[in-house]
Amino acid sequence: MNRILPLLCVVFLLAATLGAGLVQGRLTNRWGVRPDARLAANQLTPKLPDEVGNWKVQQDVKFLPQVSRILQNPAYLNRVYVNQQTGDQVQIAVIVGHPGPVSVHTPEICYSAKDYTVSATRRKTSVAVGSASHDFWELPLKPTNPLIGSPLRVFYAWSTGVKWEAATHPRFGYGGLPHLYKLQMSVSAQPGSDLKQFDPAHDFLTSFLQQLQPRMVEASRS
Repeated sequence: MNRILPLLCVVFLLAATLGAGLVQGRLTNRWGVRPDARLAANQLTPKLPDEVGNWKVQQDVKFLPQVSRILQNPAYLNRVYVNQQTGDQVQIAVIVGHPGPVSVHTPEICYSAKDYTVSATRRKTSVAVGSASHDFWELPLKPTNPLIGSPLRVFYAWSTGVKWEAATHPRFGYGGLPHLYKLQMSVSAQPGSDLKQFDPAHDFLTSFLQQLQPRMVEASRS
């Protein structure tokens, strides 16, 4: 019995170490990109139609190399759309990649380095597309120097490939998934505009998500 006990302790420690390594490997994709993650990247890469509803693409924008490195080179689209009737403009980025870097970079962080400050607490807003309801964080920002920019409304959310969610703790909630989507959109807040009559953000997202959702691939932990 005295000989068996130390052996059992060694076996237990080895099992615990191996288990921790497997978990960490899964969380970091150490064992390679899973097929569903690769498919998600391929599905997002082809361009969406240049027109969605009344909105038309004005520009396709490439990520800066340092941005791609920080996000560990996700598949993405990054576009500027203009409403052909009202002239409203939105810039939207959708990325899909490893949940770690995709989950941690929020507008509160990135816009603070772009001469903007948060002007109010973020709030949840919902957008209905068909029978599904998608939740987004809406964050109002104001420029530190009004002469070089206008107030912005920034919307962002994450998705496992099914619905968009205004997650409170995305890093923990989505850990272990093969891939994760993030959407971030900025809309200039026009002075005197009546959002009850026409909200460009909601109008755009309603049309845009109708085109985007069929391209998304559900992430599974299995």
